[in-house]
Amino acid sequence: MTISYDITWDLDPTARGFRGRTAVRFCGTPSHAQLAASHLRHARLNGRDVPWDGARVALDAAGELEVDADFAWADDRGFRRVRADGATYLYTLQYPDRAPWSFCALDQRARSEFALTVNAPGLVLASSTETPIAPYALAAAAGPWEQVAEQVYATGSRAAQRPDGEAVSRRVREAIAFFEDLLEVPFPYGKCEALFVPDLPHLAFSSPGLILFDDAVLDALATREPLYATTVLSHEVAHAWSGNLVDAEPWLVEALATYLSRLATEHLLPGTDPWQLPPNAPWPDRPYAPHLARVRAMEDALGRPALLRALRTYFRRYAHTDAGWAEFKACLRE
Repeated sequence: MTISYDITWDLDPTARGFRGRTAVRFCGTPSHAQLAASHLRHARLNGRDVPWDGARVALDAAGELEVDADFAWADDRGFRRVRADGATYLYTLQYPDRAPWSFCALDQRARSEFALTVNAPGLVLASSTETPIAPYALAAAAGPWEQVAEQVYATGSRAAQRPDGEAVSRRVREAIAFFEDLLEVPFPYGKCEALFVPDLPHLAFSSPGLILFDDAVLDALATREPLYATTVLSHEVAHAWSGNLVDAEPWLVEALATYLSRLATEHLLPGTDPWQLPPNAPWPDRPYAPHLARVRAMEDALGRPALLRALRTYFRRYAHTDAGWAEFKACLRE
């Protein structure tokens, strides 16, 4: 099913909610679209009104669906509204299935074309949309963000942390250059912005061209050992390839991102051993250790050169598509 979205968000941080307008064009005949709005202004399929039951918009034909709706701010889905430094900051939480809390969505995992307009005060940052992406991967943020380095942004109180921002910017660029050389696949997007947002429920989320980090990560990057900082930043950059360029089962996405980030850390910090971490250290990618172990077992069985050849084939062959464990295994056998 071919899908393209044209989304407009009108964001007023002082309002009780926000307005979202979606025009989605599609072929095929899905039975419904998902919409978790607080109020529907209208939903029209090919110019005629269609019903909404509070969760689904009924569809009975292909064409163009136009939805105009009001949405509520939420802590864990759609748009989050957070107060920090006496200011209000807005950012999205769409992963893994929460897109309908900010726009009307069809298949939440189907790669689609997006045109995005965000009307909001302050600086607006958003995902790259020059290539098809999954609805859950679309991210945006608005507020009085401060630029603390090239393509690095944070809240106003972080404006003085430009040396830390410069260190982040430099390490991100180094990780991109390493992965481009290692995988022989260019960075897939026209930018790689890092945004440190207040009170993110997760450590980070990497959308195409825009990585959201929890604000506390900036302090950790500045105060903890270089091994920690390099691991965190290179892991999120690795998701540009594993997860964004090619999507797969969550365990495989995280396994490959973790493996790639350890290779980057090994290269960027000569003399360190990122493969043998202290058993009780609070390490950010420790939850993915079982997944990493599966990739390391492949490396032990095939050798690193053969595994890297398979990774290059995988990311080239399936660029901008979804390709899971079965496809990756086929690349390993070649």
